[in-house]
Amino acid sequence: MRVRKRNNNNEEENIHRWLISYSDFLTLLFTFFVALYALSSVDITKAEKMTSSLRKVFKVIDEPISFEEDRNKAIIEDLKKLLNDISGINIKSDARGVVITLPDTLLFSSGSAELKPEATEALTRIAEKLKEIPGKVAIEGHTDNVPISSSVYRSNWELSAARASSVLHFLLQKGLNPDRFMIAGYGEYRPVASNDTEEGRAKNRRVELIILR
Repeated sequence: MRVRKRNNNNEEENIHRWLISYSDFLTLLFTFFVALYALSSVDITKAEKMTSSLRKVFKVIDEPISFEEDRNKAIIEDLKKLLNDISGINIKSDARGVVITLPDTLLFSSGSAELKPEATEALTRIAEKLKEIPGKVAIEGHTDNVPISSSVYRSNWELSAARASSVLHFLLQKGLNPDRFMIAGYGEYRPVASNDTEEGRAKNRRVELIILR
């Protein structure tokens, strides 16, 4: 009797499972026909308008990126033409924006944050160009890893910050809005080349002006 009872229970469970599966099938079938009817009732003109609207939305999303790239390319081309007769200046675009790299030999004497007379020509041209370009500008000072021996600056960090500050003050004297600028001194801690060679150390001693994105 126990075995027979177990079989009855199994049969009852199977019946319930079958009923559930059949119910699910009917639900799906009903949903399918509703969707089919809805699709057949769609106004083709409205569908095309919707598609056109979606394309415009995605185009609007893509346009800022394209505009930013085109803007940066134009700025770089203008700056290269403006500064092509001054050696040592590098202009490129990276994740931060347009980066103008000025070697320390163009701007300063060794261990000093006082601008050389010959630095004023390059900075004056850059200042005039910055007046045409809206947005924020970061000025970053960098050095190599050779310890500084100076009574004025206790570390390369202080020297790099003072150099960035000197460039900023010059640009402000040319009439640029101080609200646009931020400065930083990184010392030897953001090298772009190896400090094991004189060539690498020379590349690391620099001031960068970044026209931020």
